[in-house]
Amino acid sequence: MNQAPQAVQPAQWHQIIESSKEKFNSSSLDFKQEQIFATQQLMNNSYLLDVAKKNLSSLRLAMYNVAAVGLTLNPNQGLAFLVPRRLRRNEDAKVMLDISYRGLIAIGVETGAIRWAKAELVYEKDQFSYKGPAEKPDHVCDPFSTDRGSIRGGYCIAELPSGGVLVEAMSKADMDKVRDVSEAFKKGFGPWVDWAEQMMLKSIVKRASKWWPISNPRMAQALRILNEENGEGLAILANQHKPVTPSALPAPPPREELSAQLLNTVKNLVDRAKNQNAFEACKEVMMERIKDPSELAYALDELDKAKAQPAPSAAVNQ
Repeated sequence: MNQAPQAVQPAQWHQIIESSKEKFNSSSLDFKQEQIFATQQLMNNSYLLDVAKKNLSSLRLAMYNVAAVGLTLNPNQGLAFLVPRRLRRNEDAKVMLDISYRGLIAIGVETGAIRWAKAELVYEKDQFSYKGPAEKPDHVCDPFSTDRGSIRGGYCIAELPSGGVLVEAMSKADMDKVRDVSEAFKKGFGPWVDWAEQMMLKSIVKRASKWWPISNPRMAQALRILNEENGEGLAILANQHKPVTPSALPAPPPREELSAQLLNTVKNLVDRAKNQNAFEACKEVMMERIKDPSELAYALDELDKAKAQPAPSAAVNQ
């Protein structure tokens, strides 16, 4: 008597992906589509699949993160990917959700914070003129040249819903600060080693997104994943700053004792904070750029005064 063939049981890693379905109920993504994309990525990368089999919980968390940030794994869009990654040499690799700088920009566009954004790197042989945070810079270069020199820095231009622009410039030195606190980079591996230019662009967009006028949980979640779970460095760098308290800084000095350059810098930063309602981002920038305690005390005091001022009420038509 012939026995009926036994049903083929799905692989355990496939069951893990299926178990994340409920998390997509409140997401704009279609779970079935993301399940296909995730399966394709695993099947097309033997190392990724091996890591997933050995660390199923990391695969589950990665799928949860896909639902949370709402970025598709569709490889044709290049917004987010499942990747195998180790943060330290002495620990097992995990499946992580990697979000490209294009993915961060997509979140900004989809949530209405910006209309579009573009990040670019600037090289030694380029002609570059920065004109401030609210005006497009002049950047003249030969994009086809294979000898533009070393990277000097980069910038991100974002167009606001009002039609204005926000420009964030970042020096190579600041990019290196982010890179150098990555535990993986310290050990000679990880995304800062394999995809250095992409990580530079991502660092610029991360910092620029703090000034985009609409804060949203999707962007906050994406940055948390990249900075904390993926160990890309910015969270560690931010934690190096000790909280500023009145007892930690001297009293703000009179304006007459400060340089015109500092006064102008503080004014521009405070104006920018008020226009974009980005006081916390402005505070981070002040703490990063202003090293003298007295000057920092003045800057933070000006910021606190601006934050305490009531927002101007709209004029009432008579």
